[in-house]
Amino acid sequence: MTTQIADPLVQALCNNDLESASWNSRSPSNLRIGNRLRTRRISYGISKKELSAQLGIDQDNLDLYETGAKRVNARLLLRIAKLLDVRPDYFFQDYASGEYEIA
Repeated sequence: MTTQIADPLVQALCNNDLESASWNSRSPSNLRIGNRLRTRRISYGISKKELSAQLGIDQDNLDLYETGAKRVNARLLLRIAKLLDVRPDYFFQDYASGEYEIA
């Protein structure tokens, strides 16, 4: 019996179904991380243009990350955390508090 998880990407990865794993979808985890990224960037007082330049990425990609349309890879997330002066687990605060939904 397989546990059903609300996030389709996480579900596919848990089932080792890499063909169904959509890395560029607005999954709940992409949306949460993107929202945390945007919130921290704004509170830190840095523009999208500045952050994307410091990361060496296109500003359009930063928009996709912040809206959850594109998944942030682990290496980039570590760089973002360092530039925004937060621990990497800041982006996973919902998960640590047990608010991750299992359907």
